[in-house]
Amino acid sequence: MSLSRQELTARVFVEWEGTRRSLRECVKKVLLNEGVRDHRVWGTIHAYCFELMKHLRTVDAFLEATIRNARLFDLDLWVRNALRVGTFEMKFNGVKPAIATNEAVKIVVERAGGPARFVNAVLYDVEQLELSDVLDRARDTVELLSIEYSHPEWFVKHLMDLLGENELTKLMDANNREPERYLRVNAHMVDPDKAILALEDDGVIVEEDPDLPLMLRVVDYDVPPVRTEPYRRGWVAYQDKASAAAAYALRPEPGDRVLDACAAPGGKSAYLYALTEGEIELTCVDVNPKRLREMRRNFRRWRVEARLRRTDSSRLYRETDETFDLALVDPPCSSSGAYVRAPEAKWTVKWRHVKRYARGQLSILRGVAPLVERALVYSTCSVTVVEDESVVRRFLREFDEFDVEEPLRFGSPGFESWMNERYPWADRVRRFWPHRHRTEGFFVARLVRG
Repeated sequence: MSLSRQELTARVFVEWEGTRRSLRECVKKVLLNEGVRDHRVWGTIHAYCFELMKHLRTVDAFLEATIRNARLFDLDLWVRNALRVGTFEMKFNGVKPAIATNEAVKIVVERAGGPARFVNAVLYDVEQLELSDVLDRARDTVELLSIEYSHPEWFVKHLMDLLGENELTKLMDANNREPERYLRVNAHMVDPDKAILALEDDGVIVEEDPDLPLMLRVVDYDVPPVRTEPYRRGWVAYQDKASAAAAYALRPEPGDRVLDACAAPGGKSAYLYALTEGEIELTCVDVNPKRLREMRRNFRRWRVEARLRRTDSSRLYRETDETFDLALVDPPCSSSGAYVRAPEAKWTVKWRHVKRYARGQLSILRGVAPLVERALVYSTCSVTVVEDESVVRRFLREFDEFDVEEPLRFGSPGFESWMNERYPWADRVRRFWPHRHRTEGFFVARLVRG
């Protein structure tokens, strides 16, 4: 590797700020452009960028407290991200200040033509500060918690109203920790016991989940599961437990006609297929051609047979006379429950986007509900009431032939009220939380036709 870890990280963040693509995609593009092929280097750089992204608000607060006569976001992209890397090195990674500063100066000189003295002065001031000094500058409790736990202020305010400050801090702390890893066994391909033994032979220790069949929690490993023979063969695949729970709530039976309305990249559909050992008629819809291609590749590797269709699910009932026994609707959302896995979502979604997502989610439910004969499951990887209980409430007002049925025997109930809205069926929906359930944040509602 010709470039240092610090410079590669700065390059990734320059790419991310310029494109707002996923962190994984940005790491991939930068490393491929630099000709890096060693998977161990890929893992190291991704992990390092992941940690910086998780703590980005705190890092920026250190810089905002020290930069004079300029604003952080007015700086050149390379200068800003070299400063971020240097601050992260000092304050979170235990690197000696002189080494962190020298590396940041080197990046700025080589990539932005200076200003070396400015970077040196800022990082000298950062070295003198403690987190308590930065927190003292906060205007109120919301900003203080936003800085301390590195979460957006809108998220802090919304969740503090719902959970209270004590539980909110537990949630944000869990979001900043290493996420639990789960594997789904594709039981239509392999006996689960055989998959478990094969993983153990390759150095991956797992335990069967007590709530969901075919789901394994990764306990320990000598090599990452993605480097094992069972993963390469498609016997197992990564899937968060909460995501699997959303699919499990559909309760498919052999012979059912099942629609997955926002299916790509296909994990939930594959779990439904595995649960029934392939004995369902599966139709998978997505509007994004790139994600559809990814799902098609996944299905080939996992040996999932399904009809794939590119269309906007909000228009589905206008485009087909076909009906389905069951439907899964997991539409695009704010990803506010996925911060533990995708911390870049913290900084790309604003509160105004949350409301926009909610309108789109309701539109997709409208496009799917008329085609469903028995039940549909609505789920999101969001923790906002706006995208969850509030969307269900609006749906039930328009489609009074549907009712809420308890989807699962585990998880937490929903919220009973928010603002001026009440949700009398809140105990019949399910929420999953990183700090309570060792999963991503998720919402699951099972809506049955009366």
